Amino acid sequence: MTARQRSWLLPPAALSLVAGVFLGRITPELLWPATASVLAALSVLLLKGRGRFAACLVLALSLGCLSGSVSFHPSVPPEGDYEIRGIISDEVTSGSFGQVRVYLSDVSLNGHPLSGGAYWTFYPETEIPDLLPGQQVSFSAALYHPRGADNPDGYNFRESLLQHGVIAGLAGCSNLVVRPAVSFSYAGTIASVRHNISSSLISILGEETGAYASALLLGMRSMIPSADRQAFSRLGIAHILSVSGFHVGVLVGALAVLFRLLRLRQGFRLFIYIIILAVYSSLCGSSQPVIRASLLLVLSLEGRILNRPRSGIHLLSAALLVMTLFSPVQVTSASFQLTFGAMFGLVWFLPLIRRIQPFRGRITGRIFESLLLTFGVQLGLLLPELFFFQRLPLLVFLINLPAMLISGVLITVFWLVLLLLPFPSVAGWLSGPLSAVTGTLLSGIRHLGSLPGLTLWIHTPTLLTAFGLCLVFGGVCAFLRIRFSLRAACILLGSALLVFSLLPLPHSTTEYIQLSDGDADTAVLWDRDKVYVLDTGEDDSVLSSFLRKRRLTPDAVILTHLHADHAAGLRSLINDEIPVRLLMLPVGAEKQLIHPDFIILLEELRNAGTEIRFLSRGDVLPLPSGTLTVLWPEDGKVRSSQDANHYSLVFRICLNGSVLLQTGDITGTYESYCAAPADILKAAHHGSRSSTSAEFLETVSPDVVLVSCRRNSRLQDFRIRLGTLPVFGTSESGAITVRFDENGYTVIPFLSD
Repeated sequence: MTARQRSWLLPPAALSLVAGVFLGRITPELLWPATASVLAALSVLLLKGRGRFAACLVLALSLGCLSGSVSFHPSVPPEGDYEIRGIISDEVTSGSFGQVRVYLSDVSLNGHPLSGGAYWTFYPETEIPDLLPGQQVSFSAALYHPRGADNPDGYNFRESLLQHGVIAGLAGCSNLVVRPAVSFSYAGTIASVRHNISSSLISILGEETGAYASALLLGMRSMIPSADRQAFSRLGIAHILSVSGFHVGVLVGALAVLFRLLRLRQGFRLFIYIIILAVYSSLCGSSQPVIRASLLLVLSLEGRILNRPRSGIHLLSAALLVMTLFSPVQVTSASFQLTFGAMFGLVWFLPLIRRIQPFRGRITGRIFESLLLTFGVQLGLLLPELFFFQRLPLLVFLINLPAMLISGVLITVFWLVLLLLPFPSVAGWLSGPLSAVTGTLLSGIRHLGSLPGLTLWIHTPTLLTAFGLCLVFGGVCAFLRIRFSLRAACILLGSALLVFSLLPLPHSTTEYIQLSDGDADTAVLWDRDKVYVLDTGEDDSVLSSFLRKRRLTPDAVILTHLHADHAAGLRSLINDEIPVRLLMLPVGAEKQLIHPDFIILLEELRNAGTEIRFLSRGDVLPLPSGTLTVLWPEDGKVRSSQDANHYSLVFRICLNGSVLLQTGDITGTYESYCAAPADILKAAHHGSRSSTSAEFLETVSPDVVLVSCRRNSRLQDFRIRLGTLPVFGTSESGAITVRFDENGYTVIPFLSD
C-alpha cells in the first residue's frame, strides 16, 4: 500500500468493523465469518497495493461479523425454576406498583456459575430486608430468556441487557436471604463504594444536592426524580445527567490546570491521566460512555503531549475501532451512537470554524465558535436522537451552552467536595452555596421544562432522513473544494428532505395490533385515522414506544381492568407525554381488589383533564369501520372488593364485517355471560386454564385465537386444549397484526420461522 492508502485505512476499517458487527448480530453462525477472517488475513500478507487495502477492509468486516455473532448470541441456560445466588451490582430501583429491579453479578444457578449477569425483578408480597449494593442474595426464582425486538420498531430488551453484561432474566424472590458477600466481587465492591460515596455526599450536601452530585459525578441517574429527568429531556439537556464525554472533559480540564500548576513533565502527565481515568471509569461501574470518552481524550492527549498530531477523523476512527472490538454489543445502543454522532459533528465542524471567523474580538469569536460547535454536535446527534427518542427539543440551542457552563462549574465544585469527604467539617462549608446554586438551576429548569410546546414529536426517521442529513454535512464540509452555490444547494436540499421525511403519513387501513409484552396485555386498534388503545401492558414502554415512533395520539384508552399487567403502562404514557384524553374502564373498576397506586394514578389523570368514562353491558362505541359493543360487566350486578378479573371488560369489535372478541382476563366463572360468536378470539388471561372452557369455545366458535403470553410452554399447553384450531401466540410470533378489509381479515405475525 502507498503511504496515502495506509494513512486513510483506519476510517473505512473502523466502519467495516461496525458493519460486520451488525451482520453478526443477525445470525449466530461462526463458521463462515471465521473462514472469511482467515482468508482475508492471508490476503493481507500476500497482496500489495489496492489489493491489500481491500483485504484489510474485508478482514475488518469478517472480524466484526465474528465478534458480533459471539457477543449477540451468548449461551443461556434453559428457562425454568432455579435456586439463585448472586451479588447486587448496582443501585436497587423501584418501578410502579411496588416492582423491585436489581442487577446481579457473580450469579450461580443451582450451584453452577452463570457466564454473565442477571436482571432480577419481583413484586414483594411481604416485607423484605433492605437490599444494598455489594450484598449477597439467595432466593428461588424463574429464569427466563430476555426477548429481542418482537414488536414493530420495538424496544430490544435482550440487547439492552446484553449491553449491561446481562444474559438472563430472573422473576420472583421466594425464600429470600440477604447477607454480606462472603467472597470478593469486583462489580459488587465497586457498587458498594459508589453507594457509600453517594450516601456521604447526601449526608453533607443534603438530599437534593447530594443526589445531583451523585448523578453528575458517578452516573447514578436513578436518584434523580423522574419529573426532573423529564424536564431536562424536554429542554434537550438530558445529557447533563448522564456521565459521558462532557463530564470526563470537565475532570480532564481540572486536572490539566492542576498539572500546569504543579509543572509536571508531559510524559508523566499522560501516565497520571490514564490512571485517573481508568479509576474513574471503574468508579462509574465501567460505564461504556465514560470508557469511550476516556479513550478519546487519552488518544487526543497522547498526540498532543508526545507531539504526534492526528486528525480528528483518525482519532474518532481509532476510538470507534477499539470500542467496537472491546464491546461489540454496544454498537446498537443509544449511548454509543449518540457519543460518536456528537463527536463526528464536532470533528466535522472544527475545520469550518478555522476557515470562517467573522468576528475579530476574542470574546465574540469564542461565542461564535461555541455556537457553531454546538450546532455541529446537535446535527451529529440528530439521526440517533430521532431514531431512539423521536423528539426535537426546540430550545436546545438557547439552553444547552449556558446549562453546560453552569453544570461544568457545579461538577468541578462537586469534585472538590468529594475529595474533602474525609474532612466532613471542611466539606460542609461548601454545602450552603452549592445547595443554593443547585436549587436555583433546578428551579429554572423545572419552570422552563413545564412550558408547553418545548418538544416537537416526530415519527421514526427513514433512509430519506439519513440521505438529507448526509447532504447537509456535505454542504458544510471543509475538506471538499466545491463552489459556494453547490454548498448552499446541498444544505437547502438536505434540509428540505429532512423536513419532508419526518412529516406524518396518512393511514387508510384498519388494523388490530396485539403487541408482545411478556405475560402482560396491550393492543392498539388503528382504524383509519382513529387510534384506540386496548389495555396498556406493564410499565415498560412497549405501548408508548409503538405510539411515539408513529406519532400517534390515542383517541381513547380502554382498560379491561386495573391489574398491573393490563394497566400499569398508563404510567409510561404519562412519562412519555402521550396525552390520555379519554380513559374508559369497566363499571366498578375502582371498587375491586386493586393496588392503591391505581387510585392515585386515576386521580392524577383526572387532575390533568382526562375524561374517565365507565362502560357496562350494552354500551356501543362507533368506529370508522364498525362498532365496539360491550358484553360484560353488567351494571347493577357488580359487587365490590372482588378479584378484578371477574369483572374484566369484555367487548365485541365488528370491523368491515369481521368480528373480534376481546376478553381481557375474564374468569371461567363469568365467561358464559359474555360468550358471543366471533371470527377471532383474543383468549382470556393469557391462555390460563381458568378461562376459555370448552363450552365457551363452542359458543364463540372462532376461526382463529390470539394469545398474549411469555412462555412457549403455556402456548403449547393452550394449543393442546384447543385441538386443531389455529392459535397465534406472542411468545413465538411477537406482535400479531390482524388487518381487516372488505374481503375479511389477514393475521400477520411479526416474527416468522
